[in-house]
Amino acid sequence: MKNNVDFNSGEYQLHSNPNFNYQLNRTYNVSNGNLDEILELAKKITDIKVWEKEMMVLAKKALKEERIKDAIAYFRMTEFFMYDGNPDKIKTYDKAIELFYKYHEELFQSGILKFDRVPYDQGYLPVIHAVPEGECIDTILIHGGFDSYMEEFLPSLLYLRENGFDVYLFEGPGQGNVLRKQGITFSIKWERPVKALLDYYNLNDVTIIGISMGAILAPRAAAFENRIKRVVAWSVCVNMFELLLDAIPTAEQEVLKELLGQNDKDTINNIMYNQMEKEPLIDWAMHHGFYNMGVNNPYDYMLAANKYEYRDVADRITQDFMLLGAEKDHLIRIEKYKDAIDSLKNVKSLTYRMFTEKENAASHCNTGNPKLVLDTIISWIKIIKNREK
Repeated sequence: MKNNVDFNSGEYQLHSNPNFNYQLNRTYNVSNGNLDEILELAKKITDIKVWEKEMMVLAKKALKEERIKDAIAYFRMTEFFMYDGNPDKIKTYDKAIELFYKYHEELFQSGILKFDRVPYDQGYLPVIHAVPEGECIDTILIHGGFDSYMEEFLPSLLYLRENGFDVYLFEGPGQGNVLRKQGITFSIKWERPVKALLDYYNLNDVTIIGISMGAILAPRAAAFENRIKRVVAWSVCVNMFELLLDAIPTAEQEVLKELLGQNDKDTINNIMYNQMEKEPLIDWAMHHGFYNMGVNNPYDYMLAANKYEYRDVADRITQDFMLLGAEKDHLIRIEKYKDAIDSLKNVKSLTYRMFTEKENAASHCNTGNPKLVLDTIISWIKIIKNREK
């Protein structure tokens, strides 16, 4: 088996705040930044504004020193905490993307990777397509979730290609380019962008991998699209509204549920604006949700978020299903795996794998050890495909 893809790996205690700690780790082990620089940066982070300022300093320094790989990571993670309406947000996104495609230009020129624009509604879905050199084991569609770019999954794409897979990495409504450059917000009907891809490439037997919130979207697509034969939910993400509530003090969670049931928009907005004022990371998460869901207040965001689950269509999911969890996911309580498993009553087969701290894979989406997760997925696909022969 070849292994020419470099993964940064490891989970580090970089910051006392769990979300800053995770995003700093992500800057290293997903976006491929420099760990020594990130360690120094972590000491300065006190709030989102400081993050934006100091990460931009790092980005410009790396660019000036022609350390393009690091610059891509830092521009990408500077934009991450910028609010919609910040005049520098799209400029920073554009810089990260420009540097990414310039840095990886040889991969595209050589034909190893191909960038496509698949027509969708009034715009397009960006796709990076990779064809294996030898015999093709399977065809994979792969996508992210609430706040990812498809470009950050390039190492995973290349690793899957190296191991014999035909891979389509894409962004859909509410994500990356589709949101920032085309203004197309999230749609719960994820089967629509998936159908557009399957039709465009004439695909009939695929595995779909959804990462983070994508672990809701991919199963939903599978519920309506029988050309999907295998589903990988790379996170135990069952309902976006429940994840939102988990970030709020316990005493207010039941109150918010009751108020939502009563359609009490004003009270919900007052409670949430108060929480947003007290906790900057909740403020950011809410505003990012407004941005990618196409709403402008907490109540409407909560209504939208509550639609993002797959339990309501789980009885229609009949494919082979793999569910991947994380022992110490700061966003998703470990107990959630039971909700997911209990809902999947009609799947052809169900495999659950929880990754642990000892494997450097206990954080959200197992970002500290992506190779282990990919090897697990590859082995599972091979077992399923061999069973079908």
